[in-house]
Amino acid sequence: MYTMYINQCLFVCLFVGEFETPPVSKDTFIQLLILCSKDVVMATHDSYYVQKEGLAMGSPPAPLLANIWLASKENLMKENAKLYERYMDDIITSTQANSIKEKLEKLNNIHEKLKFTVEVEKEGKIPFLDMLLIRTDSKVESTWYCKPTDTGLIMNFHALAPKRYKRGVVNGFVHRIYRASSSWSNFHQSMVKAKQILKKNQYPDTFFEPIIKQTIEKIRQPENFEKTTNEDDERKYRIKLQYRGFATSQFQKSLDECGVPVEVVMTTKKLRSCLPSLKVPVPKMLKSNLIYKITCPRCSTCYVGKTCRHLTDRLEEHKSKASEPVRRHYATCGVDRIEIMNNTEVLQTVVGNSFHLSIMEALFIRELKPAINTKDEYRDYNLVLSLC
Repeated sequence: MYTMYINQCLFVCLFVGEFETPPVSKDTFIQLLILCSKDVVMATHDSYYVQKEGLAMGSPPAPLLANIWLASKENLMKENAKLYERYMDDIITSTQANSIKEKLEKLNNIHEKLKFTVEVEKEGKIPFLDMLLIRTDSKVESTWYCKPTDTGLIMNFHALAPKRYKRGVVNGFVHRIYRASSSWSNFHQSMVKAKQILKKNQYPDTFFEPIIKQTIEKIRQPENFEKTTNEDDERKYRIKLQYRGFATSQFQKSLDECGVPVEVVMTTKKLRSCLPSLKVPVPKMLKSNLIYKITCPRCSTCYVGKTCRHLTDRLEEHKSKASEPVRRHYATCGVDRIEIMNNTEVLQTVVGNSFHLSIMEALFIRELKPAINTKDEYRDYNLVLSLC
């Protein structure tokens, strides 16, 4: 509903030379923006729905576009307030108590679909994001704030995860509380609460106390902890490795001792990966970014391919283009009706770019040795991995 105004804002930034001009025209940019932010189809367990109002939920540009629109109303929302801060649609501002109702009505009249709610301070205190603002006379202080619904559940100390992840949990507490606290006394009080949370999650004092002390020293004297850049580190390859305990740490240590130019990024296995997904499964023909296999219904030979588009679009090309190896094989094999969809299997969906698709396709071609694939394709996708 804000598309036209957002377009104007984006054009001011993108098409007047202030930034690098997009590789498309303004009209094309408008159409792309509308396609990715409006009238998006959503699948549920019983049907398909089209979102008719607002920006599409889950669309990557939606938060940015919503923020641009709200920024255009900044002066109207702020007016002459002495205190005003906004993060997306969370706003804190100062106003007279007898004018709160009038102010709320004015904000809710900005757009018919936009409705604000108001929360007033209680006993001189009001939360904003992860801060608690405290008003005393003419002074405003801040300290760390947790919602009443917060369970205090963090990564358990005995969880199967690298030690540096657990150090990061402690380090994150210190930085978050430091940014939210306006005085060292408020910082100290908040750190006492954070230590209680750490203890409830089985973090021993001997583990988190040194980390807290060192982090505070880095905050107060950052010049003593400046990290020197190493050119060898910049030339390293980054690889992901699922953490499986002590053996994984030893393997990483062995790589370092051997001088292998890799930087290991430890990943953990999430609980959600062990549970069934509650999302509606995407129909096979509408899946994208995948490796597929087409099997001939007569001779059982196969073809392995990749596509970043919907599978149905790629299969239509196999059926319609005379140069496609699948269509040529069907003609040679004497298959009258080109029925590809029922003989197609999705081998693997790939999260990543076309390079990752090509690697996965090469691996499946090497393993399955599909007879319908041409020899040129075998040579083009010969996978060679070298670390030097």
